[in-house]
Amino acid sequence: MKQQERPAQDPTRDDDLGRIVFFIGGVRSGTTVFRRMLASHQRVRDRGEIFNSNNPQGFFKFHREQIARDPDLIFPEHHGKVFNAYIASLVPKDKDGIAVLDIKYEHLNLIHDAWQLPFTNPPILRLIKRSRFKVVHLRRQHFYSVLSNLIAVQTGRYHKPADDSTKLPDKRAVAVERALVLSSMKKRKRAADVVDSAFDDHQRLSIDYEGVFDEAGDFQPAICERLAGFLGVDNQFERQPALKKMIDEPLSAVITNYDEIRDLETAAL
Repeated sequence: MKQQERPAQDPTRDDDLGRIVFFIGGVRSGTTVFRRMLASHQRVRDRGEIFNSNNPQGFFKFHREQIARDPDLIFPEHHGKVFNAYIASLVPKDKDGIAVLDIKYEHLNLIHDAWQLPFTNPPILRLIKRSRFKVVHLRRQHFYSVLSNLIAVQTGRYHKPADDSTKLPDKRAVAVERALVLSSMKKRKRAADVVDSAFDDHQRLSIDYEGVFDEAGDFQPAICERLAGFLGVDNQFERQPALKKMIDEPLSAVITNYDEIRDLETAAL
């Protein structure tokens, strides 16, 4: 067997359900820095963005391996079974380890159901709910997350390590399209509402990005305490972020047509 191949496994055992945590949020919503904080705990294993094709632990690489054994697994009626096997493969080998799986709003429809009606809730949310996996939902004010993403796409500036170990492209101001900002905000709101409504408070912990950091820029002690209680671990997270904020100046300094969009911050969606 080739080293990269992983055998399909049985669905996650009941005693392992609490050791899988789905971390859901939008692109440029602080998910990476937040996930790294979670992974600073000695019991937490970061599995990364599971639908990112560059992730060696990602779903699509696993799916490709399974299809190589059984080509019929490419059909959508098998996606749920393959996804459950994939989740089982990510359960930590150590008995008290917890795996954190990152899913972006933009990826919620990547698991298919052969008989899925259009415009209904994504099948992956039903799979998570039915399996009783825990969900941490990181929400961010849609105006800021959308603008952060549009700026990052145009400048190539995505993540800045706290130790300044990575050289980034030079900062530059960009223009954004008002209609695109507004439509993206509406889509993110719908996605956030779907995630929150899909799970009850026992299964889901929702956290607002705007309340995550204290005045010193570290993670709030109360946030860490809430996470520890929800995950069932002691509060031993590293509170100092591993990444710096990419935009630490007023938006008017980095968006050339900011006056055209400033009212969208408080727009009713």
